[in-house]
Amino acid sequence: MSLSKSDFEKLNERLKKITEQKVEEIDIATDYPPTIELLEDNNKTYSIRAAILFVDIRKSTYLTETSQAKSMVKIYRSFMRMAVECVRKNGGVTRQFSGDRIMGVFLDTINSDTGEIIAKAVDKAIETARCLQTTVDYSLNRHLKNNVNGKTIECGIGIDFGKVLVTQVGMYGLEHDESKENEIDCVWVGNTTNHASKYSDLASGGEIFISESVYNNLSDSYKQVWTEAAKYKGSRAFLGYITSNYYLDYAEELGTPTKAENDHASEIDTYGQLAEGIKEIERLQQKLIAREKELAILEEQLRRKNELYATECAQAKEGQKKARALQLLAEKNLRMLKENYFSLTYKIINFAHCEPVYVQSFSQELWDLIINKAFTLGAQLGYSDAEIKSKLDCGLIAIYRHYELYEKAYDVIVTMAETNTVWVNLDGATLKWAKENYKLYSLINAIERRLVNYTVSYEHRKTFEQALQTVKALRGF
Repeated sequence: MSLSKSDFEKLNERLKKITEQKVEEIDIATDYPPTIELLEDNNKTYSIRAAILFVDIRKSTYLTETSQAKSMVKIYRSFMRMAVECVRKNGGVTRQFSGDRIMGVFLDTINSDTGEIIAKAVDKAIETARCLQTTVDYSLNRHLKNNVNGKTIECGIGIDFGKVLVTQVGMYGLEHDESKENEIDCVWVGNTTNHASKYSDLASGGEIFISESVYNNLSDSYKQVWTEAAKYKGSRAFLGYITSNYYLDYAEELGTPTKAENDHASEIDTYGQLAEGIKEIERLQQKLIAREKELAILEEQLRRKNELYATECAQAKEGQKKARALQLLAEKNLRMLKENYFSLTYKIINFAHCEPVYVQSFSQELWDLIINKAFTLGAQLGYSDAEIKSKLDCGLIAIYRHYELYEKAYDVIVTMAETNTVWVNLDGATLKWAKENYKLYSLINAIERRLVNYTVSYEHRKTFEQALQTVKALRGF
C-alpha cells in the first residue's frame, strides 16, 4: 500500500491551503498555555509570553549503553515523575516528553481585577529548577544508587523568556476507519523555545543556564547567585548567566546530597565533540608551517630583487620606476601573507575559548611559540600590544588561566574592559588571584572610565554595569 495518485492530489490541495492561509495570532490571558484540544487544524496560533525550561539528563547515551533496559525504565519513569511534579508545584505545565528530556512552560499569574502580575513566569521557572536540582541530589540519586545497580544521574537546565506561538500539527484519523488514531500534536514556535533548548544543551551537570531576558525579568530575591557567562554551540556564542547546585532553602536539613558518580563519560563526550575542532587545529597548524616557508622564500626573493632593482635603477630612471612598482607589489604580497598568518594564529588561540578542553592538547611551549608569533606578526602589521590583546582576549585568558599565569590573564581582562564593545570576560580563577593580590582596583577603574565616558553603546551598557557590580562585590564594596 502506498500513496495513490488520488491521495497525492488530496494532499497537494491540503498543502496548498496551509501555505496560502494567513497566520492569525490569538493572545491568551490565562495562567496556563493552551492544550491540544483548544487548537484548531488551521493557521490560527495562540500567542503567549512565557518562560520555557528544558531539563535533560547529562550523558544519557553513556548511561543507556552501560545499563540494562529494565534499569533504564526505572530511571526514565522516576525522572519524568520528578520533573512533572516539580513543574506542576510551581504553576507550570510539562510538554514535549522524551526519555531524557522535558520542556516546562510557565506564564505570569495576573490578578484579573487589577491586571497586576502576582507571580512572574521567570520566578516560577527558577523555583522549578531549584526543585529539580534538590530532588535529584537529595532524593532520586539516593534511591537510584540503592535500588538501580548503583546508578546516579545529573541534569542540565536551560531557561529563556519571550514570545512563543503555539499551533497544531499532524492529522486526524480517517472518518471511515475508527481504528485509525488521531496523529496530532502541538509545536512551540519561536526563538524562545529554541534558545531554551540550546541553553539546556550547553548547561553542565548540576548547572542552570539562563538567558539575559530571564535574568532581567527576575525578582531581586533570585538575582544574587548568578555569574555572567558565555558558552558556545558550534561557532555561535550564547550569553547569559549560570549557577550550580542552586538548591531549595531547606536542602541542608535533608542531609548530604548524592551527586552523580565521576564515570568519565563527560570526558568521553567532550572529546567526541572536540574531535572535529582538533582536526581543524591540526590542519591550521600545517597551513601555518607552510605559510612560514612561503614567507621566508618571499623575503629572500624580495631581498634579491631589491639588489637587482637597485642596480637597474642606477642605470636608468625608467628602471627605477619599474623596480619601485615591483617592490611595492612584493611588499603588498608580503603583508597579505603576514595578515593571513596572523589570522591563522588568531583562530588557533581563540579556539581555546570556544573549546577550553583542547588547551591541554598542546604543550605550554607550543602555546608560547604561537602567542609570541601572533604578537610579532601583529606588531609588524602595525597593531599595538593592547590591540593584539583585544583581538585575542578570550583565547589568551583561557590559555593563561589553564597554566595558572594569572597575572597575564588579568592584564588581558583589564585590556578587554578598556577596549571590548560588548562584554568583559570575568574569569573566576583570575579574579580570585587579583583579589588576593590587591589588584581589582585597576579593573574597576577601567570599567568605570568606559561608563563615565559613554564609550559603550546603550544596548551593552547594562552588561558593563553588571560586570562592575560583580567586581566591586568581590572586592567587598
